[in-house]
Amino acid sequence: MPATLGALLANPELGLRMLTDPGPGSAALRVPIRWVAASELDDPTPYLQGGELLLTTGLRMPRDRAGLAAYIGRLLDAGVVGLGYGVGLVTKVVPDILVRVAGERGLPLVEVDRPTPFIAISKAVSDLLAAERYAELSRGFSGQQALARAAVTGRAPGVLGRLAAILDGWAALLDPAGEVRRVAPDSARPAAGVLAGEVGRLRGRRHAALSLVQADSHVVVHPLSTSSRGRGFLAVGTSRPLGATDQSLVNVATALLSFDLERSLVEEVTTRAAAIMRLLLDGGQPGDDILAGLGGALVTRPRLHVTVLTGEPAVLDGVLLDLIAGLGDHVLAAVVGGDLVAVTATEKDQEILRRTIPEDGSVAAGTSHGSGSSQVAGAIREARQAAAAARTVVPPVLDYAGVHHTGAVNLVDLTALTAFTDTLLGPLDEYARTTGIDLVASLAAWLGQHGQYDPAAGLLNIHRHTLRYRVQKAEALLGRDLSSADARMELWFAITARRRRLSTPAS
Repeated sequence: MPATLGALLANPELGLRMLTDPGPGSAALRVPIRWVAASELDDPTPYLQGGELLLTTGLRMPRDRAGLAAYIGRLLDAGVVGLGYGVGLVTKVVPDILVRVAGERGLPLVEVDRPTPFIAISKAVSDLLAAERYAELSRGFSGQQALARAAVTGRAPGVLGRLAAILDGWAALLDPAGEVRRVAPDSARPAAGVLAGEVGRLRGRRHAALSLVQADSHVVVHPLSTSSRGRGFLAVGTSRPLGATDQSLVNVATALLSFDLERSLVEEVTTRAAAIMRLLLDGGQPGDDILAGLGGALVTRPRLHVTVLTGEPAVLDGVLLDLIAGLGDHVLAAVVGGDLVAVTATEKDQEILRRTIPEDGSVAAGTSHGSGSSQVAGAIREARQAAAAARTVVPPVLDYAGVHHTGAVNLVDLTALTAFTDTLLGPLDEYARTTGIDLVASLAAWLGQHGQYDPAAGLLNIHRHTLRYRVQKAEALLGRDLSSADARMELWFAITARRRRLSTPAS
């Protein structure tokens, strides 16, 4: 129950009595009380902030009509919501002249009988305010949970419907031009439909919101975007101004709808890309104009970079999202046949793509090149071969042109390799078990960068001096001079063999 005069009057333990006539259903009884203040000053307003219930015994209160009118006028100007007069100390009853002037000026006047101490009223208001805050927190928490569940089960329509129900108003999803895409309830479509002219003020302002009063509704409009692309707006209308909890729920709905729109965009883009790639892989030869109409103009470019990534589905899904977020229309990417296939057309875009490949070895990547749509299918097949071969190299990235250089390890039986690698790398494995430091991974990065400390340390996200220490430690544990080309070649072969063994499915 909110802290109001009505709530205090309804509390039988306080025994308060309204002396001025507020009228049936008076708004004065529903005005929120921010706090209780007690003062005997002729002018207490310098010590008030507005919204207080002022308590007094009338000790220094004026006795004449003019003085009382001025006193009450000061209280009203300060935003006092009511005056409580404690009887029994200065006067046995509330003076009639005070009752008449307060009634004439519209200030609620309450009699506080002597058995009720002022502190009891302060405590009652404090309890009501605390309960109100707790209720608001609970409403906000349950509202956020309800919106999250709606986003999972009903996506955008579910979020709009739930938000409208929670706020007892309406909610609409607008496109970038301000036209209504969805609205809940449907009867609010006319109210949402007139906002197209207003949302123009928000275009290009990612974090700005708009508030306006429209007929009897208070309307807020928030841009929806989790990237630089404007994806539309959320409009909400209620019969009252939004409070802090209401606004927080609108913010949650904005985030959920933005995510849903971005997810829809990804699904649309990847579905289109997968269809185009399957068409080309199946031998289809659509003209460039048809490919452009299908959204695949990128594959008609004269110079194409094709990359195939292999790994766990969850990892590939994450890389796909990163690719679309980082490259947008500059990449055609989709999961096809269990592999992530990505096509770019410039060296710059290809470099951005390379930076999205995880450095932890969880993904193997193969690349190839082509010219125009007629060569895309062949380039995908080559990149797939390169990706399969890349599982045996460090780092696991290989261009198709270099596939024939990776055959040395494949010439040796996998079972025979096991004893060799475990014997050679055994001291490093034991060191990792006791210290948690993986010297094999450090050596792999160092050898992969041809013994250069700075780029290898960058790949490992450690300082070059740390890497230098690890290489020296490995050298001591192995009892081999790693400045020797033969020792480094043998160690590289062992690491490559182990990667091949770990990437080969058990029979």
